[in-house]
Amino acid sequence: MNFPWMISQKLVAMASEMPSGWQPKLMGLYLLSDSLITLTCFLISISLIYWVRQHQNLSDSRVFILLSAFIFACGLQPLMDIFTLGYPMYWLSAGLKTITAVLSLFTSYTLISLLPKLLQLPPFPELEKINQTLKISLQHYQDLMQACPVGLFETDVTGHCLYINDYGCRITGRPPSDALNWGWVDGIYPDDRARLIQEWSSAIQNQQSFSLEYRLNSLDQSGIWVLGQAVPVKDSGGKMTGYIGTITDINDRKKVEEDLQQSQQMLQLIMNTIPQGIFWKDRNSVYLGCNLQVALDAGFKSPEALIGKTDYDLPFSLAEVENYRKIDQEVMAANTPRYRIIETLLNANGKQCWIETNKIPLHDLEGKVVGILGTYEDVTERKLAEELLAESELRFRQLAQQEKLINHLANQIRNSLDLKTILETTVLQVWELMKVDRCYFCWYRREEMNFNSRDKNQSQSYLNPAYWEIVTEAKDPTLPNIIGRYSLEEVGIWSEKYLHLKMGRIDHIDQLSDSQRKSFLLKFGLVSVLSLPIQTQMGEIGVLVCGNHQQPRCWSDSEVELLQAVTAQVAIAINQAQLYNQTREAAVLARSQTLELETTLNKLQQTQAHLIQTEKMSSLGQLVAGVAHEINNPINFIYGNVTYATQYLEDLLNLVALYQRYYPQPVSPIQEMTEIVDLEFLQRDFPKLLSSMKLGASRIQQIVLSLRNFSRLDESSVKQVNLHEGLENTLLILQNRLSEAGGQQTIQVIKHYGNLPLVECYAGQINQVFMNLLTNAIDAVQEKILEGDEQVYSDLNPQDLVLFSEDNSLNSWQPTITITTEVIQDERVLIRIADNGMGMTEAVKNKLFDPFFTTKPVGKGTGLGLAISYQIVVERHQGQLKCSSEAREGSEFIVEIPIQ
Repeated sequence: MNFPWMISQKLVAMASEMPSGWQPKLMGLYLLSDSLITLTCFLISISLIYWVRQHQNLSDSRVFILLSAFIFACGLQPLMDIFTLGYPMYWLSAGLKTITAVLSLFTSYTLISLLPKLLQLPPFPELEKINQTLKISLQHYQDLMQACPVGLFETDVTGHCLYINDYGCRITGRPPSDALNWGWVDGIYPDDRARLIQEWSSAIQNQQSFSLEYRLNSLDQSGIWVLGQAVPVKDSGGKMTGYIGTITDINDRKKVEEDLQQSQQMLQLIMNTIPQGIFWKDRNSVYLGCNLQVALDAGFKSPEALIGKTDYDLPFSLAEVENYRKIDQEVMAANTPRYRIIETLLNANGKQCWIETNKIPLHDLEGKVVGILGTYEDVTERKLAEELLAESELRFRQLAQQEKLINHLANQIRNSLDLKTILETTVLQVWELMKVDRCYFCWYRREEMNFNSRDKNQSQSYLNPAYWEIVTEAKDPTLPNIIGRYSLEEVGIWSEKYLHLKMGRIDHIDQLSDSQRKSFLLKFGLVSVLSLPIQTQMGEIGVLVCGNHQQPRCWSDSEVELLQAVTAQVAIAINQAQLYNQTREAAVLARSQTLELETTLNKLQQTQAHLIQTEKMSSLGQLVAGVAHEINNPINFIYGNVTYATQYLEDLLNLVALYQRYYPQPVSPIQEMTEIVDLEFLQRDFPKLLSSMKLGASRIQQIVLSLRNFSRLDESSVKQVNLHEGLENTLLILQNRLSEAGGQQTIQVIKHYGNLPLVECYAGQINQVFMNLLTNAIDAVQEKILEGDEQVYSDLNPQDLVLFSEDNSLNSWQPTITITTEVIQDERVLIRIADNGMGMTEAVKNKLFDPFFTTKPVGKGTGLGLAISYQIVVERHQGQLKCSSEAREGSEFIVEIPIQ
């Protein structure tokens, strides 16, 4: 038994109990009509609801919903009447009628409110005309899409392609039938397919705009670079209905970018390979860039680490920094380059070297000085070579003077066989050369037996004791004469020293601890003494002594060598004189020994010549050895002084020209000398001569220099710092990049500074963090500008550029960096640096603070900036460094450090 059967049985029973006026046929007709009415109302209501759901873009769909509800309620009324025949539930029937009445009121009200709109509808012919216009517009729109020089496509909310124009089919290489739905995926280059699907799915899921550079398949298997962009389409209610987008061929641009990147890498490689340091600064002497050599000298591993710093931030001494900045300002103020500036440089390793610097002012397009370009080269070896050259020159002069003195002495003393003349000449020449207060020569006289005769028949012998005799001296005229005899007791311990042929070398009398030696010197008033004993072939001992009375003197080894050479020559001369004297005595004593004496004399002369030649060769060997040892050093001296010699020559020639101009008729001696020296030829040829000398010296220097090897953290104390000043200084350094972000757009910096107290921190390191974060923000904004505005400009023809610049809707995005500071929990400060640039994916954020991780092209970033910033904030300041970012929406870095 089912419910309809029960109802029918109930109705039959009711019919049998009906009054006589109610016939069963009439009752059946009543039931049939009410059932049809109910069924019809239900069908109408359901149809309306279905029609509304299929036309969701209707603006007045609520009217149809109310109308369907009212019809549905009206259909329930006949059904309720049939039901109350068997079950008298009149309250339920009354409630249903009430609901129907309320629905009828709302429906009628809604319909009445629609009457003005219905009355405004045009007649049917006008509707036909409007429809025709719409068809023409639609056809025109389709023609424009087909003729557009970029690929155009449309998708539904799930990403299925619904339409693609002809250009899109050509660039993807697929027919429309294959590109629809998800068929377009097969045309994507295999290496970029997964990335594209991930980005496209993410954009669809988040209902965001889509923009991505990827490659399409090509015949040469290298892929064609395109830029795919799509924006969501929404209805009047704000609900997304799908996407429309473009596909732009950027293959040529990509090739240009690759070539540019390779050129930049090659330029940086060349700069880093150059052994000289290269740098450039702004008007405030802030480093804008440098090559690797400058970075290494400053203690950094890469040139990027030096950007934004000043000389105060580098390991240079304060005096060097002040000198560098002073010259910087002079060059920029005078707008004149300066070359060959010799100055010192304290490297990061603590080694101070000499550098030769050149500084040139930099100009903008308007010719204004905006900074300086500088280069420097380590000339420490050249500087040392110059010093060694000066020492070598002094040594050479001394050697020459010694050789001259020795030769002069040899000529003088050997031209005379008189012993007194030899000693006087030697003492005088040494006194003049050594420039001492006193120089003298003394002999040791041995004890000898003498006889004293008292009468003719008797004589008594006696012994004269040994003594020292000063036989000649050269001295300052104000000093007393000390020529005479001095007993061994007066000479003291010096006598034993000289008899053992030991040299005496006293730089200062205060160095002596022996009172006897000191007393002898004090007797003569000497404070410094250099004495060299000699011994003749006859065994006689003499001493050549040089001394100072006023100022102590440190005797050099070269002076000792000089006196040794002199004493050697004196010994030879004395031997010669003594031999000569012996020869004369022998000739007087015995005429018979004439032949033997002549032979002895010849032998003596041969010995003398041999000794002279031997000594000359020895001296010449020493001289050649010294010159050979120093031969490499004068090259740099010559090269360094040719320029000055050229300048001096120009000055002299200019002076001669002035004389010729204002004194055209010189005196006859000058005219004769002018003709003798051929002044005109000298004026033409001398500069060429110097130029040739410079060229030759330069070539030798280059050969020597080519064989050399060139080798080339700032930590301030914790102090209270105004972080706002650090931010402002950093922004000032980066102002050039902010104002020249690209195209016509300037990056806007929005500051929301709170009331921050002074914070105890490492000021330089915190400023480095600000510099890294702001530089990254600028890079992100510039990247978005380059991917957006530049591409739009490149696709417009010249007639559309003005229209594009006036169309604010096309250029409504404003590059912005927002800086916010505040105090949290009264003990920590918070600095937020946000940008509306490219943003980053979750994968990039996970590796953001890893060392050497970077998303920038090779040569532009090292991946150390954020890693160092994280270390400074977290490890050095016990703070936090966090980042929040969404791809293509921007990024925000949050720095949190304690106040104390």
